[in-house]
Amino acid sequence: MIIQFSDKQIETEKKLLQKKIFYLLLIVDPVTSSQYPGADVEVTYKDLFSDLDGLNELFNYPVEIINIAKKLAKALKEYQSPNFSYRKYRKYVLDAGNEVNKIGR
Repeated sequence: MIIQFSDKQIETEKKLLQKKIFYLLLIVDPVTSSQYPGADVEVTYKDLFSDLDGLNELFNYPVEIINIAKKLAKALKEYQSPNFSYRKYRKYVLDAGNEVNKIGR
């Protein structure tokens, strides 16, 4: 079943998704993470992957969702690595956020 969405609805969802993705930077960044003491990074990822699953169906399976999920999976793997590099992590998250802009083009 395909549901049609207005451009405004799609843009609103894209902005919300980007905010959720960029929140991952704030809760992991060594400079800002202390401002989010209750944040659970792995739970946040789980919720975000669930959101992506729902948006994937609603937006009729755009390839960009796959690319976003791959980049976020890389970021999570980097976060969980014993040799964690915030620089690499940040790049993966920013790349995932940038990919959101391509949805619906």
